[in-house]
Amino acid sequence: MNSVYCGYYDEEMDQSIPAKPTLEEAVTLFKRFRWGNTKVESSEKLLIFQSGEIDEASLSISKFDEGAWCVSAATSKRRRFWGPFFKVNTFGVFLDKNSEEVECILRLFYECSTSEFSEFLKSNTE
Repeated sequence: MNSVYCGYYDEEMDQSIPAKPTLEEAVTLFKRFRWGNTKVESSEKLLIFQSGEIDEASLSISKFDEGAWCVSAATSKRRRFWGPFFKVNTFGVFLDKNSEEVECILRLFYECSTSEFSEFLKSNTE
């Protein structure tokens, strides 16, 4: 995908996040992101990637246990000739993924078109 934007949610600290990371920067960011909380009552940290294209795609990554990741992803593809309000939305949630599996999903998010990523979500959602 072209022009992928990145954001994060972390109530404890500021983290240096590039606004438009390349694929390699995104993988490095995922690996170096500080996922641990210092306070017990702090909320879960979240790393978010969003495409800036007409047909949208998003990917959110969170870590809920040591070595166990949750990835949620969505695509929204406009139906031709139906206007901007008629879209086909596809959602997927991937639970208990290790870091290699998360990296693979992140690479697919960057390397596939919105249609291809949507097909991936349809065929691989748990």
